[in-house]
Amino acid sequence: MMNTPLKFDHEARSKFQFERSDYRAHYDDLAAHILTSIARHAGLIASLIALAMALACIIIPLMPRKYSAEALIYPKLFSRDQGRVVALASVDAAAIVNSEARLIRSDAILRAVAKRLGVTPGATNSHSWATQSLDWVKARFLPETRNHSPFDRTVAMLRNKVAVTNDTRSYLISISFTAPSADEAVRVVNAFAIEYLRDKAIQLKLDVVNLAEGELGRQLAVHGDKHPRTLQTMEGLDAARASLKAAMSAQDGGQDEVTSDESVKLAVPNRTPTSPKGFTILGLSFLSALLAGIGLAIWRDRRDNRHKHAVGNQPHSK
Repeated sequence: MMNTPLKFDHEARSKFQFERSDYRAHYDDLAAHILTSIARHAGLIASLIALAMALACIIIPLMPRKYSAEALIYPKLFSRDQGRVVALASVDAAAIVNSEARLIRSDAILRAVAKRLGVTPGATNSHSWATQSLDWVKARFLPETRNHSPFDRTVAMLRNKVAVTNDTRSYLISISFTAPSADEAVRVVNAFAIEYLRDKAIQLKLDVVNLAEGELGRQLAVHGDKHPRTLQTMEGLDAARASLKAAMSAQDGGQDEVTSDESVKLAVPNRTPTSPKGFTILGLSFLSALLAGIGLAIWRDRRDNRHKHAVGNQPHSK
């Protein structure tokens, strides 16, 4: 009896019959209820939309304006040597552009730009008790956010807010910055462009000095220190050193040389603010108020229906 196999009647149909849900009818009914709620509370929805649009119109003029500026740099990948175009390096041009972009983002350029903007490295923070307390909290719990001086704050701000992007397809470097005024944005990005070209000019003049020193050593070994060629080489070396010293000591100015350089396109003030975006704010306010009004209308209808249902189900007193 234990080993008797069980037999199933495969032809027998299940006694359970599941009713298929009509989802389309359900959603049609739900949509009808929503449209009815919207039509019934159209005044409430319109009032919310009008209130939201009025608040947006009040807030938009009070929001601070932001202005953007952009300077473009075309890194020099070729040089003209006696009428011939010669590549400056044997590596990929994209690698050169990436290295130039990293140079612009380097601390040396950032500190030079901060100095050009008028912030002195020797400036100190105010010694109020609130500032000292805030510095103490930052030093203990948020050490990466502490800046020891206004100069460090400016350098950190430039590092975080100035965008330096390079397009490897066009070998173009873009420097962009957003500020509360158009003139300030232009001043910052142009300072980066000027300091970049100043650094390249110093490097070029340093190479000239090194070549002149090598040539002077060769002339001394061949002709001695009294030969006219040696004296001419000495004069060239002195001129190269003077030019290098002048380039290194020039902290201000330099913009006239940049404007004549075809590899740099300085930014010009754009008086049209990039933010706030009025149409976007108004559109989001309208959409938010509309959705909030529809949701409130549906909630009120459901609350009223539950209340009517509860009142209708109460037992009548005899």
